[in-house]
Amino acid sequence: MHMAPLSNWKMNRAVALRGKYPCAGLLFGLMFFCSMLMLNGCQQVKEQFGRVRPNNPVVGPAPPRLSVAENTQDTLGYAQISKDATVASGVLLASHDASGELKQIPDAQVIAMVNGEPILAGDIFGPYTKQMELMKKQLPADQFALAQRELLKRDLPDTIERTLLAHALKTTLKQEQVDQLDTILDNAFKEHIARLLVKTKTASARELDLKLQKDGTSLEQLRKTFGVQQLAMQYLSSESEVHVQLGRVDLLKFYNENIEKFTHPAQVEWQEIRVSFDQNNGRSGAIEKLNRAVTELQQDKDFAEVAREFSDGATASNGGMWEWTRQGSLADKKIEQLLFSMKKGQISTVLESPGYFQILKVTDLKEAKVTPFEQVQQNIKGEIVKKKRTEKTGQVVAKLKATADIETIFDNDPELKKVMRDFGKFNK
Repeated sequence: MHMAPLSNWKMNRAVALRGKYPCAGLLFGLMFFCSMLMLNGCQQVKEQFGRVRPNNPVVGPAPPRLSVAENTQDTLGYAQISKDATVASGVLLASHDASGELKQIPDAQVIAMVNGEPILAGDIFGPYTKQMELMKKQLPADQFALAQRELLKRDLPDTIERTLLAHALKTTLKQEQVDQLDTILDNAFKEHIARLLVKTKTASARELDLKLQKDGTSLEQLRKTFGVQQLAMQYLSSESEVHVQLGRVDLLKFYNENIEKFTHPAQVEWQEIRVSFDQNNGRSGAIEKLNRAVTELQQDKDFAEVAREFSDGATASNGGMWEWTRQGSLADKKIEQLLFSMKKGQISTVLESPGYFQILKVTDLKEAKVTPFEQVQQNIKGEIVKKKRTEKTGQVVAKLKATADIETIFDNDPELKKVMRDFGKFNK
């Protein structure tokens, strides 16, 4: 089954769902085995894909889009249509039962069609089987059905995207190349499983399969997900290749136009002894304590030891040490100006602010600098290529979306229909 990568979870929707239905939070527990799905395996497939690179498309164009009957919306945003209502492609619209409650969605229900390829509810629900079984016992039926739809709304766009990309790759191959590709993926998956056996300290694939089944999935499901993911990634990789000729003039132009990226302000590392009025019986008590601290400093006692003994500031237990401070980042500009005017190792005079006395010491300084062009030109080249590759990837996905035939169970709702097609940031 297709399973949306854990890295693509849209956590804002997850948080919203947990807020409405506390038990729904169970949906978003980490699935240990599934989270390892995409570890490794990619490079072996990439190295082999060159042997089956497409020359002539052998799969025909996507079928014409089938219209969905217009239906009125209820207050929850799901169509009030009969349980038998379908579209010609076989995608059931989200609906209610005769009592008006949301209908639960079985795993075998087709929830989307992408260029004629079905996506089942189980493709989305698979990684969450155990959590959903528990939710089904704890939630009222209509709330469980709503939780199902929230999960579909969150994960279905990513699954549609991967399906679309995998389909696009297959349409560029001859049948014998598709067969060869399946063999490559099978071999890569076997190597992937071998690594999983070591990582999970499992003796055999059979034992691993049993472990996965306890979590509601299986090796067969992982193989399907693995294949679709690899095909999608390979298609994007091959179609998003860029060949950029960049000379020194181009790199210098980028460097000068983005000089702030290579500019580093001055920094200071410093210590503080702070004696507060309210923690020392007022100003007079603070003066008495401060005088003892000053006396010890005059006797060349270590500043950090004096800070630990007399300071009541936030960093007293750490010898009054503050981390590197960038010029322009301190709220107290007078203190900042003083720190950046002092020399390394210098101790300030006693400073009085409302409510406390301070003594500062500069332990180290870094002058402001601009990283020379020669040190960053290779990084600049990589950044430009990466940006152009990202732009090309967006163009590739946008082109596929423009010609794709996509139907989902949410197509009766204009807003959700748009959400289901709001992808294009693959592998984000």
